[in-house]
Amino acid sequence: MKIRIASSDPLSTFYTQAGLLADLLKKAGVIEDAEVLPTTGSVINAEMTARGETALGFMASNWVPRAISGADPFTAPVNVSIVTPLNAGPLFFVAPASSKLTSVRELKGKPIAVGHANSGMAQHANNIVRGFGWQGDDVRFSHISSFDGGTALIDGTVAAQLSAPIPSTHFNDLQSRLDIKVLDFDPADIVMLCKAHPFYSSAVVPAEEVRGLEADVPALGVLNVIVAAGDADDDFVFDVARSYIAGAKELERANALFRGLPAILKRPRTEGVAALAPGGAPLHPAAARAFREAGLLSA
Repeated sequence: MKIRIASSDPLSTFYTQAGLLADLLKKAGVIEDAEVLPTTGSVINAEMTARGETALGFMASNWVPRAISGADPFTAPVNVSIVTPLNAGPLFFVAPASSKLTSVRELKGKPIAVGHANSGMAQHANNIVRGFGWQGDDVRFSHISSFDGGTALIDGTVAAQLSAPIPSTHFNDLQSRLDIKVLDFDPADIVMLCKAHPFYSSAVVPAEEVRGLEADVPALGVLNVIVAAGDADDDFVFDVARSYIAGAKELERANALFRGLPAILKRPRTEGVAALAPGGAPLHPAAARAFREAGLLSA
């Protein structure tokens, strides 16, 4: 069986992770081959997967409840279910090292590159500024790709960029073209945003991933997930989830994007199904069975 996986643009973290997932599923004998599709991200991935155009889609978990309910930017309910967490990546803002900016709160009223309008990154940016209470001219988003956002940062068109989870080709390219710094989140803001949105958690920007950074920087973390159609074949979903659980340590060794994955998959033991499908998002029943059989989910 050959499947299609909806990811994001070819230089994105989702695209890289989709390729590694395909390799894992082939090695496990779940599939014979896979085509990784470049897309604009979470929203179109949900729609394509629900329509059966792809077997699996990669999404930021904050989009899943909106897809199910048909909330903006979806125009109708989209029938997808979570198969497994993908990873938890830090969300953080960067500015040129020469900038006078030091904190996220200082971006009020300044132009910020936040990714495509229907991307998970743009939704995260919206959640953050709404949490700050910003409105009207306080918010000046530039909805462009991560690569173009980096170029805009270099030429001064934007003051900062919301970075996608790292390590990534985009981020490495940006660092090769510009000395950057990570803007500080107020710890109280991280706590506030995590309380407001169940798909967020505290995270760090690892010092080793940012040139010139001497210590890890606290950041907001987001759970990314793999989804299938709500009516996807039970045996297929079970085999994908089971293989992913079994291969978690292998994926962590293969790429730093999967840093902490085994620990993420163990969270349901103490946090229940919400650790796999936050915000009331649906977990596919066959995936739940795979987690229960692996001893990772009791209910």
